[in-house]
This record gives sequence, structure tokens and C-alpha cells, in this order.
Amino acid sequence: YVRSVGRSVGRSVGRSGRSVGRSVGRSVVVVVVVVVVVVVRTYVRTYVRTYVVVVVVVVVVVVRTYVRTYVRTYVRTVRYVRYGTVRYGTVRYVRYGTVTLRTVTVRTYVTLRYVTSSLRYVTLRYVTLRYVRTYVRTYVRTYVRTYVRTYVRTYVVRK
Repeated sequence: YVRSVGRSVGRSVGRSGRSVGRSVGRSVVVVVVVVVVVVVRTYVRTYVRTYVVVVVVVVVVVVRTYVRTYVRTYVRTVRYVRYGTVRYGTVRYVRYGTVTLRTVTVRTYVTLRYVTSSLRYVTLRYVTLRYVRTYVRTYVRTYVRTYVRTYVRTYVVRK
């Protein structure tokens, strides 16, 4: 590229030199051709970054059901002694007028009348209580309780 430019310039100068040389004389023409080639490289890089954000929502539903069943049976035996004669037995909760006899062992052939004091845990032998009637009541109570509890808990977990 430089050589071809130099030749073409030299020729044109030579031709014009002849015409100038005729009138003036000889002249030396030095042609310095400086060719500066600037190479500019432009890089255009395009970065495309794609972020994929995955949001995972986990919904956990916990359902708990509690079933509790209570079965209770009460068997209660109450012995009342009123108006009769008790032989060889244990009398509990005896009411004779204003007197309460509790846990009294009563045996026959002894008459107990008009008792005016409370007797507790006293053993009386050969005692006859007049007008005493003995009967037994048995209470049976059965009840069933059922508890049903349901818990619903929701957990949201993001990952």
C-alpha cells in the first residue's frame, strides 16, 4: 500500500517537476508519506443473564383429631338402718332420732332405746335396735364423655 502510493506520487511530482524544472531548473523533491493506520476494535458484548427464581410454596395442613372417651362407673352401696332389728351386722349411718351411729357393730338381745349421744366406732354387743329396717341402695352411675378436638394448622414454607 505504501509502495503504490509512493510511486503514484513520484510520477506526478516528476511530471510537474519537469515543467517547473524548465523554468527554474533542477529541484529535489523529497516526499515523505507517513501513513498512520489506527485500528480501532470495538467489542460489543451483550451479557444476557436470566435468573429464574423459583418460589416454592409448601402449604402443610396438619389436622389432628383427638377423641377421648371417658367411661366411669360408680357403684355406691348405701345401707340405711331404720326401724328394725339387725343381728350380727355392721350398721353404718344409722339415724335414731337425733343420734347418728356410724360403724357400729350390732348384735342381738340387747335393747338400745332413747340414745341421746353420738356413737362413733363403738362396738355394742347384743344390741337390738327397735323399729329398724335395713335396706340397701346401690347407685350405679355410668357416663361417657367424648371429647373431639380438631386442630388445623397451616404452615407456609417458602424455599
